[in-house]
Amino acid sequence: MTRIKTAHTVSEPVYDIGTHAAEDPVLSGSELNCRRDAWDQIIDRYLIEWARYPSRLDDEGVIPPSADIIHRACEIAIDMRDQTLAAPLRVVPNGDGGIVFERREGPIFQTIEIYEDGSVESAAFVDSRLVSCHRLV
Repeated sequence: MTRIKTAHTVSEPVYDIGTHAAEDPVLSGSELNCRRDAWDQIIDRYLIEWARYPSRLDDEGVIPPSADIIHRACEIAIDMRDQTLAAPLRVVPNGDGGIVFERREGPIFQTIEIYEDGSVESAAFVDSRLVSCHRLV
């Protein structure tokens, strides 16, 4: 199991979807760089921009993520990037002050949701069936 390493205590492992890219000889250096670049774009294009311009997320009935939640999402994104995991398909505000990362690798779809209270939960689905759900913080 892969553990998210942040300044916050993480009590449960993130669902390991078999992405040990650093150990996988199939991934070339350019592929690893592409994964890293994709994470960097998500951090820069979404998370940092949301922190700079929170009013862009204002919508009726939607609570935008706070600076603390965006910071926590950046920590998690950096850790996942450093583990050379594939970048998410989407990073979206959850509408209640949190942020969700949605990832897919092969038949596995994973969400990592950072809630408005700072708690983090990971859920994994195989062929649309929940196979794992862990509260991380």
